[in-house]
Amino acid sequence: MPYYKRESEVLVLSAATSSPGTGWVSTTVQNAMNYARTNGLTLVLLSGIFSTGALTVDTATGGGQKFTMRAAVAGAATLRFTGGSYLFQVNGINDVSVSGVVFDGQNAAISDGSNQAGLVRFQNCTGFQLAGCRVTASTKTGVVALTGAQGMIADCAIDTCSVGVLVYNSRVDVVRNRITTCSNNGVYVWREPAGGGVEYDGSTIIDNRIDDIDTAGGGTGQNGNGIVVYRAVGVKAAGNTISNVQYSCIRFNASGAAQITGNHCISARECSVFVEATAPGLNLDGAVVSDNIIEQAGDGIKVVNLGLYSDGIARRIAISSNHIRGITKNTINDPGYSPTVSNACGIQVEGLCVLTGNMIEDAAGFGIVLGTNEATYDLLATGNLVHASVTGIGCSNNASAGRISVVGNVVSGATDGSIVPVAFNGANFYRVGSTDVANTADSQLGNVYVGNNRGY
Repeated sequence: MPYYKRESEVLVLSAATSSPGTGWVSTTVQNAMNYARTNGLTLVLLSGIFSTGALTVDTATGGGQKFTMRAAVAGAATLRFTGGSYLFQVNGINDVSVSGVVFDGQNAAISDGSNQAGLVRFQNCTGFQLAGCRVTASTKTGVVALTGAQGMIADCAIDTCSVGVLVYNSRVDVVRNRITTCSNNGVYVWREPAGGGVEYDGSTIIDNRIDDIDTAGGGTGQNGNGIVVYRAVGVKAAGNTISNVQYSCIRFNASGAAQITGNHCISARECSVFVEATAPGLNLDGAVVSDNIIEQAGDGIKVVNLGLYSDGIARRIAISSNHIRGITKNTINDPGYSPTVSNACGIQVEGLCVLTGNMIEDAAGFGIVLGTNEATYDLLATGNLVHASVTGIGCSNNASAGRISVVGNVVSGATDGSIVPVAFNGANFYRVGSTDVANTADSQLGNVYVGNNRGY
């Protein structure tokens, strides 16, 4: 049984099994939280383990007041989950701050069966802050923000959860966290507007370290990602270090006005940075993919879907100053995944894209692919360097392909052509014929304009 004692402007809570001495009152964690809120006090948790069921901060508890809770010694006070719909939830109360506390789910079942279930939840509240905490061993999500929640999750360690952080119809800054060993996704930003389509979000995912993300929930890319953004416009993923993921380090689906900048992506089984629009009406309009370092992936950067095959449209993408190397043909035998071997392309694009200043080295397929058969229009590649890759730059020359301009690029050390026609057979990109236009004078060759390129 915990004990609390009021000291000046704080309420101190002890995990002692018997009274610590004069002035201490036996209580529950929930009652201590309510007392602190009603009296305008900060709740301070002394070092120890507090075993508890669901804890709630809402308008019906604590006089409906705001709440501040911190550990006396950061990381030394643990709230240990004994069962219920969640361990800690804030609902409808603004300006809640929690710092230095460990939330331990003990891998115990969470009774909430919804997709938004989680160990720590913030909903219908603004100005919340979860800082310097650890969230661990959740059978569902670690930290959830939903129903218009706005706030910050910063400097936390989140591990051994299904999903590390879920931002659902909310706007959250996810900053400087370490998110590891998640069975499905690291950070998931998900919008589900009442009328369908996409919706402005504005969340930021900045300077996090995300590692070891599996795909226990199955699928062909819904799980297994470091950062995945779905139907959420205006999201920024910047400065993150993401490693050892089963699908993508960063995946934006139907999420335009995107900024994907300055990330370090290491070891993605499928595609390191995937920008797509996979369903009719769920389009992706506008993105900047720049200054990323990508190493060891089945594909480097993909921008795909033009509404031709029961999908949406991804367009207006600027891809610049990325460093990409070690792109290999990786086998992916997951049910429903086709083809089962990655294409090993450094960068692949389809519609209304500009590629400039990118450096690609050691791609086992093509360094750059411009267009996928007829899924090709308004592509510009200029000032890129492709080195030591099997094939340098492939340009779709399909009879229905749109315009491509390839100007001022350098390809060195390609073993199967520098700038060549390319086609896709449903499984692989392959060079068409023996034409190589790398050192051709300025020319319009069908749908492809080339000028001032060099291949050697």
